[in-house]
Amino acid sequence: MQQLVREGAYGDSVLQLLPALADGTWKLLTPELGTPLKHKPTMPLTALQKRWLKTLLLDEKISLFFSDEEITKQQAALQFVEPLYRPEQFVFFDRFVDGDAYTNPKYRANFREILHAVREKRYLNASYRSNKGTIIVWTDLVPVSLEYSAKDDKFRLQAIAERKQVTLNLGRIISVEAGDIVEHVKTLKKGELAKQTLVLEIEDERSTMVRALMHFSDLAKETEKLDESHYLLTVQYDKGDETEMLFRVLSFGPTVKVREPEAFKELIRKKLREQMQCSAEFLVRMFFSMIIACCCVNISIATSYFYKTEQTMEE
Repeated sequence: MQQLVREGAYGDSVLQLLPALADGTWKLLTPELGTPLKHKPTMPLTALQKRWLKTLLLDEKISLFFSDEEITKQQAALQFVEPLYRPEQFVFFDRFVDGDAYTNPKYRANFREILHAVREKRYLNASYRSNKGTIIVWTDLVPVSLEYSAKDDKFRLQAIAERKQVTLNLGRIISVEAGDIVEHVKTLKKGELAKQTLVLEIEDERSTMVRALMHFSDLAKETEKLDESHYLLTVQYDKGDETEMLFRVLSFGPTVKVREPEAFKELIRKKLREQMQCSAEFLVRMFFSMIIACCCVNISIATSYFYKTEQTMEE
């Protein structure tokens, strides 16, 4: 009994628990070391835990993990509980507005099928719409993990296809079906395939470091503090996501600088040159539009002047 108390309680609990159990103060054990309890005891939820559960039920992503009937049942049980906070109390200034449609029936069905495959380590067959609009059919995808990006408000599937690691946005998956069990489970370990490394120097102005950690929350990363206001952030990403990474880095402006690799720096230079070219062309178009507008106004004024002059002369 002492061993059970030491394993299931604190070190000094043996001084209090054993006497109470032995003399019958706590009627939890019989003399034969059985128990008079008919049901397994459960800890009641505290008020704080109930409020937290109520808060989770207000998040629309909860529908990905529970059926409508289950959610309705839990909402009824917590109907008189005040949540810790409500979603409408938060305003996100640094989040994309095209988040996934979590309550869409098709999206929910795809999510659960993928989650089932990840948990059961099963192959996936999926139809996927790329960012260019083409339909890609994946067969025998090996699912690695489901990841959520707070910055993008999207779920992504990390998977292995034809010995390459791919990232699929769940919002672009048209259909998906779990297949047979993957025999070699060790191939599911993330990071076994080649990854691209990006080293960023962050100037922690206006909480840039906190925003960067949230921005790259879906990626493997390491941080190093250089001084009181500067950090190094090393991020691992898939080569196929390079264009997306480019825009994610550019969104921080001058507070984030790319240390390495040089190839990624060149991508940024190229993108900035393209933007400058577009800006220059836009300014030229605006300039000529203003000249044409001014000419039209002058012609209109001149026409009106000559018309009035002609009328005066006739009078």
